[in-house]
Amino acid sequence: MANTGPLEDRLLIRELYGLYGDASCRGDREAWNACFTEAGEWNSHMFACAGAAARRAEWDKLWADWEAVAFWGEIGWIRVEGNGATARSYAREIVQLKSGGLFKLFGSYDDALVRQDGTWRFSKRTYAPMILEAPEGPLAG
Repeated sequence: MANTGPLEDRLLIRELYGLYGDASCRGDREAWNACFTEAGEWNSHMFACAGAAARRAEWDKLWADWEAVAFWGEIGWIRVEGNGATARSYAREIVQLKSGGLFKLFGSYDDALVRQDGTWRFSKRTYAPMILEAPEGPLAG
């Protein structure tokens, strides 16, 4: 799919993806949560939640078993139409578990974004795993 829309908006959206990845790697729940709209959805193969409080609760459940996260993202495409946008990105994640071992995954995000007061934020992120490599034994999270 081709990129469409103003280059400035696409650059600002790319910066949002950078902030998301940075907050994920640093384990900064509040900076990560600020990448979403207040009511924004965060969905995956493991959960679905909407709203800032629900996202924080889901983050806390995941990080209860995680020691550290390495998160690398790449944007496939961005389509901007006015104050809304859709995008697809890919993510490689390696999670160091507190119990030992690594959980590795690669997948794609289908995203909806909105511009609010001049700032782009995610209104919906839907993750679909493509490759999962779990450690031996039960997977926490």
